[in-house]
Amino acid sequence: MAPTLKPLLVLIAACGMAHAAESVRPVGWRGDGSGQFPSVDPATGWKAGKNVLWTSEVGKGHSSPIVVGQRVFITSEPDILVCLDAKTGRELWRKTHKLADVSAEAAAEGARHSSQYGDATPTPVSDGRWVWVLLGTGIVACHDLEGKSRWMNWYDLRQTTTYGRTASPALVGDRLLVHFGPLVCLDAATGKLLWKNDKARATYGTPAVARLGDVDVVVTPKGQVVRVADGKILAADLGNCMYTSPVVQGRIVYFIDGSMTAVELPEEAAEQIECKELWTGDLAGEFFASPLVCGGRLYTVDKAAKLYVIDASTGKTLLSRKLGLAPATGGEGASVYPSPCLAGNRLFIGNDAGDTVVLEPGDQDVAVGSGSLPGGSGATPAFSGRRMFVRGGKLLYCLAAP
Repeated sequence: MAPTLKPLLVLIAACGMAHAAESVRPVGWRGDGSGQFPSVDPATGWKAGKNVLWTSEVGKGHSSPIVVGQRVFITSEPDILVCLDAKTGRELWRKTHKLADVSAEAAAEGARHSSQYGDATPTPVSDGRWVWVLLGTGIVACHDLEGKSRWMNWYDLRQTTTYGRTASPALVGDRLLVHFGPLVCLDAATGKLLWKNDKARATYGTPAVARLGDVDVVVTPKGQVVRVADGKILAADLGNCMYTSPVVQGRIVYFIDGSMTAVELPEEAAEQIECKELWTGDLAGEFFASPLVCGGRLYTVDKAAKLYVIDASTGKTLLSRKLGLAPATGGEGASVYPSPCLAGNRLFIGNDAGDTVVLEPGDQDVAVGSGSLPGGSGATPAFSGRRMFVRGGKLLYCLAAP
C-alpha cells in the first residue's frame, strides 16, 4: 500500500464512514448531514485564476450545492432550482417555483411566509433519481434529474423562526421530513401530508436522521427524538441548538452550540425511550456553523472564527484558537456561517467572505492550505472526486487542482 494512502484509510475507518451503502444514501445538506466526504481528494489551495475549473452564475442564495452523479443542484432567490453539468458548469436547466403556479390560494396567502432574509436557504435533497426542493414561502417540489416536474405543493403551515425558514429537508426512505415550523412528514412520491407534529418546533438547524434498531427517527435541534413512521416523540429535552444542527455518530448525538451536550440513544426504539446523558459543557461565542465529529474529536467554530477541538468522549476542550479568516464585507468579525467539512483527510473551514483554511484533523493545529475567492456566502461547500463546489456571491465555483 502506498504510504500516502495509509493516513486517509485510517481516518476513514476512524470516522466510521467506510461502508458500501454510502453511495445509495440520500444526498443533501452537508452530503449525508455529517459534513464528511471520505472518498474525495480536493485541492488545498486556490484563488481567482488558480485551481478554478469553472464558474457559473446561479444567482444569490444561502443554500448549499449538492452533487448527484454528474449534476450539481443549487437553489437561488427567490424561487429557482438550477441544475448544472458538474464537469463543465454548463447550465442544463432551471425551474421557478411561484406561488401563482400552485393555486390562487397560494398566490393570495403564501407571500406572508416569504422572508426579507431570503427564501432559498434550505438545501435540496436527492435520492439519485429525484430532487426535492423547499422554499421559505412554503412551497415544496419534486423533479426528476432532467427537470421534469413530479409534483409541486404549497403548505400553509406556521413559521416559528424570525429570520425565515432555513432547515433543509431530510429524506428517509419514501418519506420527506420538512421543518416548516411544525415538523411535517410528506409522501416523497406525491407530496401528500402524512403527519404533522406541532410540538416538534423548528429552529434554524436541520434535524439529524438516526436509526434505533429497525426504526427510523429524526433528532431535532431542540432535542426531540421523533419516529418517522408516525411523528410520535419518543424522547425530549436531550439538548438544544438555536442555529446549529445536531450531529449523530452511531448512537451518540451531539448538540454543540454555546451549550454542549452529548447523549447516547438506546439500541432499540420503544414508545418512550431512555437516553443517557454522557456529558455537558459550555463554550464562549456565538455559533452558526454546525459541528463535525470524527476520530474521537468534535470540531466546531464560532462566528468570530475561533476553532474548538473537543474530546468527543468527555467534552474536554483540547484546542481553542482564532483562525486567520478575514471579516465579511461591511461586517464585524469573520462571520463564519458555513459549517466545517472533512474532505478526504483534510478539514475545510470557511467564512462568508470567501476565505477558507485547510487543516489537518487533530488537536495539533496544523494548517495545510488555504483558499480565497472574490465573493463569499454562508453556504457550506460540497465535494465530489477531486472537485470542490462552493458558492460565492451570484456564482458557483468548481475548484480542482490540475
